[in-house]
Amino acid sequence: MSINDGLALIRRHKFDEALPLLAAEVRLNPDDAYAAYYLAFAFVGAQDPQPAVALLANLVQAHPTFIDARNLLGLAKIRTSDFAGAAHEYQAVLNREPMNATALQGLGMIHYWRRETALAEDFLDRSLRQDPAARDALVFKADLRFSAGDIPTAVALLKDARRVAQPSLPEVSDLELSDRLVRYEAALLPLRRARAGLPAFPGWVMIVVGGTMALVLMAGAGLPGAVTGLSHYSRGKALLAQHDYGGCAAQMEQAVGVVPDSSKAWAYQAYCYLLDGDRRAGLSAWATARYFEPMVMLDNTVDNEAFLSLVRTATHPRGGPS
Repeated sequence: MSINDGLALIRRHKFDEALPLLAAEVRLNPDDAYAAYYLAFAFVGAQDPQPAVALLANLVQAHPTFIDARNLLGLAKIRTSDFAGAAHEYQAVLNREPMNATALQGLGMIHYWRRETALAEDFLDRSLRQDPAARDALVFKADLRFSAGDIPTAVALLKDARRVAQPSLPEVSDLELSDRLVRYEAALLPLRRARAGLPAFPGWVMIVVGGTMALVLMAGAGLPGAVTGLSHYSRGKALLAQHDYGGCAAQMEQAVGVVPDSSKAWAYQAYCYLLDGDRRAGLSAWATARYFEPMVMLDNTVDNEAFLSLVRTATHPRGGPS
């Protein structure tokens, strides 16, 4: 067996099978930078990024101009939810190669998760100018456009992304991409109908519609729109602070029962379920939260980064499919 056998398995996304072959190669040739790089690549692909971080940190220290290794280190740190560390690695790449598409995309994703939308869009645009086939950049830019209300552009970007082959280490899988496209196209239908022209509504209908839209906008801002829903939401957050995760989930369930389109309540319900060990319910609530607002976040950075780490672990459990 040689390093080429391990690479062949990586190309077929059989990362777990590639690991022992590449580890043996590294033991035989400890100074082979590419053997170490591909072993780290396989660790990231096998959803075990922590060993990759250690390997790559040593590798870039010994070979500071190994750009692909530093970009992979940035991705490995994202997968461990070390966003500050990932941003440092990507910035180090840009210091050497200011137009590196992978590093620009990585920083765009990090700013997206931090809800720094202007910076996120700037980095994603710059990445796509260098590599129009950067699929994750297309998807994240689509999410930004959707959140800004530019649904036609979001749909067009997702269709472009679907025409691009899935990368070896995607942030968004084919299944997730298809799900987004279905939801975004569904959101586009009312706009198309409106452009076709609608009959005038009586005044009382417009009042009802206006009231409904107000509740929707409040939910989109992350605030449950009814007094009862807000009460459950506040009690749920208080229970979360007391580490009563089951009680928090129960209160958030009542909050979304009152205001079912409150993305923030759904997100906190997901967080509490995951903290309580209920992976299936947590991921289901998170999917609903993102249906109403793709960029929904929790109220503070510490909780938000812990939540994203739990989501990533629940979505890609160790030993699960790559």
